[in-house]
Amino acid sequence: MNMLVWNNNEQINFAVSVPEWKNTDSLSSSKTSRATPITDASLSTSNTFNLIADQNDGTGNYSILINKETVSFTNNIWQTTPSHYYWSGIANKTVNFYAYYPTSISGNISHTAGSAPTLLYTVPPDASNQIDIITAINPNISGSTVTSTSLTFNHIFAAVKFAVGTNGLPSGTIKSITISGINNSGTYTFGNGWTPGSTTSSFTVSPSTAITGSAGANITSDVYTLMMIPQVFSNAIVSLVYNNGTAFSTTISGTWNAGGVYTYNLSKTIIYNYDYTGGLQIFTAPYTGTYKLETWGGGSNGAYSGGFSSIGLGGYAVGTIYIASGTKLYIYIGGVGKTNNGLTGGAGGYNGGGNGENGTSYAGGSGGGGATHIAITDRGVLNNYSSYKNELLIIAGGAGGSAINSNAGTGGGLTGGSAATAGWSSGGVASITINGGTQNSGYLFGKGQDGGTKSVGGMAGAEGNGGGGGGWYGGFSYTGSGDGSCCGGSGGSGYIGGVSGGSMQNGVRSGNGYARITFVSAN
Repeated sequence: MNMLVWNNNEQINFAVSVPEWKNTDSLSSSKTSRATPITDASLSTSNTFNLIADQNDGTGNYSILINKETVSFTNNIWQTTPSHYYWSGIANKTVNFYAYYPTSISGNISHTAGSAPTLLYTVPPDASNQIDIITAINPNISGSTVTSTSLTFNHIFAAVKFAVGTNGLPSGTIKSITISGINNSGTYTFGNGWTPGSTTSSFTVSPSTAITGSAGANITSDVYTLMMIPQVFSNAIVSLVYNNGTAFSTTISGTWNAGGVYTYNLSKTIIYNYDYTGGLQIFTAPYTGTYKLETWGGGSNGAYSGGFSSIGLGGYAVGTIYIASGTKLYIYIGGVGKTNNGLTGGAGGYNGGGNGENGTSYAGGSGGGGATHIAITDRGVLNNYSSYKNELLIIAGGAGGSAINSNAGTGGGLTGGSAATAGWSSGGVASITINGGTQNSGYLFGKGQDGGTKSVGGMAGAEGNGGGGGGWYGGFSYTGSGDGSCCGGSGGSGYIGGVSGGSMQNGVRSGNGYARITFVSAN
């Protein structure tokens, strides 16, 4: 039936608009995908929507005028097709209009003439099967209308997305994100909103997104936006899973409103810090993936005789290693080389620092700093690995100790820092340079040299030399004879042969050494 009443011969047609999503700065304008949010200012003219219309007979009795019929953009107007409908021309024969998109939800909509339609809906658990539903109402439109009837569509779901938070995430490919404990069904009444059901469920997006872990990066694009029933929820669980099976989870609570976009910024920082203890510390990998290993060698305290000589600085080494969950790494932190006690030289730092030399009349030298190492086995201090070098992953060299008038060599590095005398008091020698440990030579593997005892020449006495620093190869201490002040100890070398992308730096840390292990990638 194409015509109801022809009194004014005006066809019923519509002006259509779709308001933007709230906070939708990143949503695209595509409309062809299952859950891709509709974001154009108006519904695309290539789309169709369905319409329900109830007409008042003028006395308050309603009958169904249009029942879930298709509206399309035809002949430059939005109109029902193939049937056309016309206004009665009588003002009090008002019409209530209800529209919805997509048309595929028609089977879920119930309607009684004179009442707003209702939609009974259960959200699919997989985001790839979810849709963006929009609805519009315009009630009590006069039967004598001669212009297009406005239909302003609104989103009835909340859009939920995920991004990398300000503290970052380990890099890798995100296999899936699941949010559980969320209401999955309800009844939507046109013009009045949702009445949630009583059941909860889990919802999953599977974006296969590769992230670098940098803050702000989107994990879920528009295609993987979750379309959720508006609700108040508490202690819902969000679980993020990487392709290699590494998984993190957290709980969230909040309120989702229709038409709102809610982006959850996920951060997970996994850092293990190791201070000096003077013994073994064990790291057990909680996840499979790539870890960054950082080590700082022990420094050395200055020698003292009415004032301190300069301190020595331990080296730094960094690199990455891929290991499976449950893998154990064994960590020994280098100790600081100690200050002398009067004539008595200072003790070398734990894990390979050489002892400072005793003074004969003047102050002794300070001890060299110990190395910090991480290994895949536990053989104790670094020197015990001389026949098992392939079990070591990374080493930061310790600093050499100082003498009263000579500085200490820095911890390494490819090569430990050298130490030099400030000048002999007599004997005709201008200076002496004591080279540090290298990648293939030094005092001993894993151990710095103790200061020797030098004889007293023409001076009234002699001061002690500093001990060598521990390292892949330990640093040296001067052990010759001569008059007066001589030398600080040289630094031990570092090592990065057991890690990837490694680098080293001389002279970074004072005091005891340190180590840090950071989970950086699930790749």
